[in-house]
Amino acid sequence: MKNLNDGPANVARSNVRWSWYETGLVGDDVAVGSTGERWVIDRVKVWSVPGGKAIGDPNFLGDLYKDVRLYFGGSEGLTPVAVGELARGSNQPANSHIAIREARNSDGEYAYYEDFGTTVRVWEIEFNDLNIEVAGGASYTFGAFGLGRPEPDGKNLYPWYNHASNASLGAVPAQGADDQVRLVKASGQSADTFVSDGKGWNKNCDINVQVFAHRLSGN
Repeated sequence: MKNLNDGPANVARSNVRWSWYETGLVGDDVAVGSTGERWVIDRVKVWSVPGGKAIGDPNFLGDLYKDVRLYFGGSEGLTPVAVGELARGSNQPANSHIAIREARNSDGEYAYYEDFGTTVRVWEIEFNDLNIEVAGGASYTFGAFGLGRPEPDGKNLYPWYNHASNASLGAVPAQGADDQVRLVKASGQSADTFVSDGKGWNKNCDINVQVFAHRLSGN
């Protein structure tokens, strides 16, 4: 077992999680290739941390969320490019092109996150067979989101949290990091960028993502 937050929490801590609750989601920007090229994004991996001090560490994302989805788009706004419904007691979305698993670190050990003294799992969500054609070098915005089920009080929905890291403190170099994230409204409209240093955390961060793509021939 490896806790991603080993070390003094306010000094060496390299990762954090973000939610925009009912307003929308916390995403980021990504670019593939160079100007003048055409690329196709095949799959995207992101990470989420749904558990916490208030609710413990759930075994199934389906117990907290009705679905999981990936938003993607440019300056005109974002749309869901992959959506999978989740049943209670399950981590497998109805969409077979989406896979959910417990995250592991580079040593192959399960990754854990510390939420104010409570240790919870980090979950990896992989969106496959996306077939999204993009312009090389252009900036696009993405964001993962899960529609929460009602909390026990019935007043609110479980929030979705996206996992983020500080580029300089991470164990692996963060390619393309710019120390800011993107706020995306529930309508899909991309809002202002958000810099976390001094606004909920003591350092900057980027949403963690892996993008797998291939270059179109002749471009």
